[in-house]
Amino acid sequence: MHALILALAAMVIPVHGTVVGAGPNGTTIVRTDTVTATLPAQTRAFNVEPHITANAGTGVDAFLDRSHATWKLYDAHIAARFEPGLPETGKVFPIDYGSTLPHTSLVDQSGRLVDLATSFRGRVVLLAFIFTRCPDKDVCPTVSAKFAALSHQLDPKRFHLVEISLDPAYDSPAVLAQYAAHFGARGGMWSILTGQQQEVQHILDRFGISSLRVSDEAFLHNEKIFVTAPDGKVADIVQTAGFAPGALAAQAQHIAGLGSNPLERWKLAIVASAVALCGGSQFAGVVLLETVIFLIIAVLSFVTLGWVARKIWKRA
Repeated sequence: MHALILALAAMVIPVHGTVVGAGPNGTTIVRTDTVTATLPAQTRAFNVEPHITANAGTGVDAFLDRSHATWKLYDAHIAARFEPGLPETGKVFPIDYGSTLPHTSLVDQSGRLVDLATSFRGRVVLLAFIFTRCPDKDVCPTVSAKFAALSHQLDPKRFHLVEISLDPAYDSPAVLAQYAAHFGARGGMWSILTGQQQEVQHILDRFGISSLRVSDEAFLHNEKIFVTAPDGKVADIVQTAGFAPGALAAQAQHIAGLGSNPLERWKLAIVASAVALCGGSQFAGVVLLETVIFLIIAVLSFVTLGWVARKIWKRA
């Protein structure tokens, strides 16, 4: 237990709080929200860096440092509490084909800071968005299970898996550590990330990820898998979670410049195209794909039977 407490204390912890007022010795009194599985909501005096001059009631995002007698909030800035919704793509430079992953400070399941733009440079990155409380087993848990399969198919020296939580108010590093352990995520191969609430909101806007609240604990969100080349630029965007791990592995290996199965890559492209054609519905896309394949087989069979019939007729 003592080791666990030390480990949690060493974590980089994103927090959101509300300014209460000025404290003694240049400190600021802030009421911080609950950090799930780590800290309860509390009001206390913090050293805030950089210093913020703000009225009582102002929201603040920061990273919490508990290594000093007076706890410190660093990288602090005025920010509203995270609110799920549609991405505001008009306010940002959207991430698309050829875009470079943005510089942003996030925190992985071990409580370590990660720069999305540079921490995985030199490897092909497969990036998805999930949240740990997702009630739909066909979405986030399925994506994570497929990533677990990918972690055994791909070389960690050349590939890295990334999942970013779209629920930063709940998904603390401690929660992500439990989620990672459930799926067998290895830190050297697979990073599950959270961050300051407004920074996560900015990322969702840039990647075009919606997160519509359907209950206190659940969001309805779109499904995209971004695949970046070793230079950090987006090389492919898969618009569905309905991919087969082998097909995505083949595409990632192709992007890495390695030999891969072209049939598997074709299957990935066909499934993604069918889903996109059906307005993002994975079920409808798969049904459409199966229908098209059935029709192709039927046409080929009809043509083959016709050819055989003509051969038999000529011989007769």
